[in-house]
Amino acid sequence: MRNHPIFKLLLFTFLACTYATTNAQSLYEIKFADRNNAQYKGFLVFFNENNAYMRIAYFDINRQYNVVETNYKMEYGVTRDGTRKYCMLKKTSNPTFITYNSLNQLYYADYFLWFFTEATGQYDELYTTDDSLFNPANYRKVISYTPLKAELITDPYLKEFFVTDEYKHTALKKMCGLTPVFLDPLPQMQTTKLHLIIIANTNDATIGKSCENDRERLVKEFKQTAEALTIGFKHYVVEGDNFSKTNLLSTLATVYPGNNDIVLFIYRGHGFRWPNEYEKWPRLALFYGKSGPRSDNSNSINLKEVKSILDKKGARLNIVLGDCCNNSDGVSGMTSQSHFEQQVTAFTDVSKLRNLFIQSKGSIISSAAKPGEVSYAGFDGGLYTRSFISSLDYETSYSKTGVIKWENILVSTVKLAYEKSSVCRSFQNGISEVTVTAPY
Repeated sequence: MRNHPIFKLLLFTFLACTYATTNAQSLYEIKFADRNNAQYKGFLVFFNENNAYMRIAYFDINRQYNVVETNYKMEYGVTRDGTRKYCMLKKTSNPTFITYNSLNQLYYADYFLWFFTEATGQYDELYTTDDSLFNPANYRKVISYTPLKAELITDPYLKEFFVTDEYKHTALKKMCGLTPVFLDPLPQMQTTKLHLIIIANTNDATIGKSCENDRERLVKEFKQTAEALTIGFKHYVVEGDNFSKTNLLSTLATVYPGNNDIVLFIYRGHGFRWPNEYEKWPRLALFYGKSGPRSDNSNSINLKEVKSILDKKGARLNIVLGDCCNNSDGVSGMTSQSHFEQQVTAFTDVSKLRNLFIQSKGSIISSAAKPGEVSYAGFDGGLYTRSFISSLDYETSYSKTGVIKWENILVSTVKLAYEKSSVCRSFQNGISEVTVTAPY
């Protein structure tokens, strides 16, 4: 049999696509001035690159105190002369007054641009402008830009930007630990354990570092989840020289979940499909180097087969995710550009975590790309994996309203990864099947 196209030299193609890093809800303070030297103080609540808002407080010429809010998304680009890369908070809504606007005054939306600095390898020069034409002459460097630690924020500080009875104010008080949250223990939590299984191609010459970063992030994320839920946690990792189908199957064989446990399986590596593949889910390429997949499938397995193995083990909730390509070439797209880094906060609404992990029963399968598509990754992780963590964090944040469901998280994951891939060579459309009932 000829080598599969996945192992052509073109495998390690670097694409000039960019995407934002996705982390949990982050808080920042930005102080800036306009062209008349009027002073403004902004409080930025950043969920992910498509979901952020800022409250801006200022005194007008009549010394009246005002607060406005604008919704934002992150946009990446290069200056018109092609000399500087930037990421920008671009408005997705017009400013609205939170305080009483007795004079019917207008507020023009502010844009915030971080310019990339080669010396530091980060977006760390922050400017603002209210010029929608983005004339560089109207850029002003901000006075200060400060990441905020939620546990150090006081209620008087929040009241500079929020009305007391606002839901957003209430949510932030809980997030910052200003409002105690008490939850009665659930009996089933005493015997519940979260089993995290990660299969990561960390030795791969191109995506290895990306897979390694995701592995570290996933272990941290779900260990914290288990600790927040006060349930057991055990993780299993197949990576490095041990990356093979044999070791994947032997690892799955060592997983013995109880009937109230959760099993979360995540694959990070290359994926492909045979020309005559009838299953919509990708095959996991459990090899590296130039060997190529063998026709007897001894070094690959379909994601659906993994789900079938785990479903038979009797856990209450099984989640199987594949962050990999789903096409005949299996060429994973990589970005060579650094990205804006948001801070991570571990604050989450435990009641929402309970609904997802303790009071839900069923199974989930999802992959980063539908048949015929490539999945993309950066050195800091795969678009799909980062989008999954970001969606989970947002859906379980105090700021999120409405019913919390796994369906919403997977829909959000697919949407976020799709939008990030919009600046790449092609789009990636993830696919999901969710069969979960709640509460259990």
